[in-house]
Amino acid sequence: MLKTKISVGGYCLFFYLLFFLLLPYQAFSLDSSSGEFKRYLKLLEEKFSSYGWTDIKPQEISWEYHRTTKNKHPLFFAIFGNKSKHCTLFLGGVHGDELPSVYLIFKLAHYIKENPELFYDRYIVIAPLLNPDGFLSASPKRVNSNGVDINRNFPTRDWRAKAIRQWIAKGKKKRYYPGAKPASEQETLFQIALIKRFNPQKILSVHSPLNFFDYDGPSADLDSLEKWMKQICKEINHPLKKFGYYPGSLGNYAGHERNIFTLTLELPSSDPKQGKHYFEQFQPSISKFIDLPIVGFPPRIRIIGK
Repeated sequence: MLKTKISVGGYCLFFYLLFFLLLPYQAFSLDSSSGEFKRYLKLLEEKFSSYGWTDIKPQEISWEYHRTTKNKHPLFFAIFGNKSKHCTLFLGGVHGDELPSVYLIFKLAHYIKENPELFYDRYIVIAPLLNPDGFLSASPKRVNSNGVDINRNFPTRDWRAKAIRQWIAKGKKKRYYPGAKPASEQETLFQIALIKRFNPQKILSVHSPLNFFDYDGPSADLDSLEKWMKQICKEINHPLKKFGYYPGSLGNYAGHERNIFTLTLELPSSDPKQGKHYFEQFQPSISKFIDLPIVGFPPRIRIIGK
């Protein structure tokens, strides 16, 4: 009888451990109110201060996170507005050395929090720092701590056939290494999880320093989308270019393959001192992007009134 109890107990312990080992990593919700997370936000605030970003206070925003990077830095996001509406997703800091992209998206979170009356009828998700390991390096770098460009690591349909081949053909530059396999990085999985959870109708990802807007997404009603973009670009004197997309890029994964309206804002430089200026320059167009009245579901979408 005793042996039977021990045997049953052993099996129970085995299956209990197996259950937790097999759970998806993102199933665990980490405590965004913990002292450890607060210390991390304090670390970011000190880093921001070194760039002169004294108006960015990450501890004043309510963040949520479920993943950490290789260096144990949290990958976090904030949710604003009416969850019954279509979602607009904002991404910053994809490449750790594109510093003003980090400022701009953090500042956007502050702006939305401080002006709730402007956005109460919108649904907005903000992930301001997608590559904290690269950003917090002694010398900020484009790639993450595994040396992977997370904007070449999405599991696009052409990744296995083209990603490594193109990287080799272009000189095997370390800045653009797509990884050994698609979706190998926590930073990539984090973005995929955001897209799956919030099903955004629109995505804006901020980069630097190529100085243009680039659009990837559904072709239905493309004329009206392009007309809208051309008008925005004219208003702020910022070029619109057809930059195309790469194997493993967000534009390919979200815009081309999933027909999500995906806009890349390339800032004019990577100078952190220009962060405030860039926010002032692009905030009006970002607000119009949030308000852009798209209806329907991909690939059949249109702008209301166009």
